[in-house]
Amino acid sequence: MTDAFWTVAREARVKIPVGACRFIASVARTDTEDEAKAFVARVSAEFHDATHNAYAYKIGLGDAAVARQNDDAEPQGTAGQPMLQAIEKAGLTNVTVVGTRYFGGVKLGIGGLIRAYRSCAEAGLAAAGRVEEIMREKVVVEINYELLGTVLHELAACRAEVGAVDYTAEGARVAALVPAASLQWLEDQLKESTSGKAVLQLGHNNSNGWQGGE
Repeated sequence: MTDAFWTVAREARVKIPVGACRFIASVARTDTEDEAKAFVARVSAEFHDATHNAYAYKIGLGDAAVARQNDDAEPQGTAGQPMLQAIEKAGLTNVTVVGTRYFGGVKLGIGGLIRAYRSCAEAGLAAAGRVEEIMREKVVVEINYELLGTVLHELAACRAEVGAVDYTAEGARVAALVPAASLQWLEDQLKESTSGKAVLQLGHNNSNGWQGGE
């Protein structure tokens, strides 16, 4: 499985009239389910007077990916699912779409709702743009002072993003984001170059990394 993925480049909001109804698509990058739920809650609170605030989100890659959708009292399968399909059709992950609907007095029917929510999501995703990123793993490396330069060199060699370097009585602790595909290589290199003295600990995965947009 590749550790590269596409997500949205920015938050976006698009308003679309459909018949007598008004639809609003709110889109954001969300790297965790907690972030997705927080975004849904924020948009729902902002449009608390709307008839419906349906949503869909997808987080992660491959077998570990999590996809959720909710119709928010619309007929089953007419709101959340079409928006999730729009996300998947666009080849995106780590993204949440909230579809807000203000009822205009004229019913759209099952097919009309499906088309409206899908079109709304597609417009929102298009407005948010696309960015390709690398799935990264957070690591912490503990090492004595004299080998700090060696550790920093190995991290640079695998194009890791070095964060904080904390100094302790025993040495130093280096926090970094390492491309997932390079993690085993880094572990092997550190064992060899530090004679097993470097202690590498894994944290939570993080998708912040190199960026290239369109």
